Amino acid sequence: MTDRIADIYGLRTPHAKGTVWPARVDQYLDPGIEERDVESWVQSACLLCSNGCGMDIAVKDGRMVGVRGRATDVVNHGRLGPKGLYGSTRWASAGDRLTRPLVREGGRLVETDWDTAMGRIVEKSRALLEEKGPLSHGFYTSGQLFLEEYYTLAVIGKAGLGTPHMDGNTRLCTATSAAAFKESFGADGQPGSYTDIEHCDAIFLYGHNMPETQTVLWMRILDRTRGDDPPRIVCVDPRRTLV
Repeated sequence: MTDRIADIYGLRTPHAKGTVWPARVDQYLDPGIEERDVESWVQSACLLCSNGCGMDIAVKDGRMVGVRGRATDVVNHGRLGPKGLYGSTRWASAGDRLTRPLVREGGRLVETDWDTAMGRIVEKSRALLEEKGPLSHGFYTSGQLFLEEYYTLAVIGKAGLGTPHMDGNTRLCTATSAAAFKESFGADGQPGSYTDIEHCDAIFLYGHNMPETQTVLWMRILDRTRGDDPPRIVCVDPRRTLV
């Protein structure tokens, strides 16, 4: 595979209007690891941007040793961006990654076991609920969780504790696009599908620096615009970007 830092988008697979985006499986394994060394591939998804690319995690000796895109996934057809390709395994094996919970003792964070850490959370939560009620609790979460995790948080926060104070870091980023969606289309979800790129005659990008923020989706546009009967690309942006 080519160096995807030097060549961010990888090899082109041009295709004509109305045809399926060809698959291209991107893969990265830790140095010294060959594909035959991988003991199992675990299905997952890349969470490093909002594209939601399907990926498989390579496992050896109980640890993550690489990743590859999933060719059958409808979002990325096997491709991965540089962050998903190179950042995933380094994050999993980083020396400063926490592997045990920490609690504060005398103003210092010290390692402890899960029963002790969760016990403190339960004890403090019960005291606050009895003293001040559910409004004493708030949740501020990542925008990079799986649907099942968001569901669990909602059950704990809203159905269990009864607090309305639940928000995510999306309040500081995609909330702006969600507001624009609601104003334009009446709903804050995507009004179309990524497969529209294979069929459309024009693509309008309003302030969307897709080559840097959603690299795999930009690969899809690059391949479509280099095939027969390409769409027109219209860019409206106060900045000069790669678009």
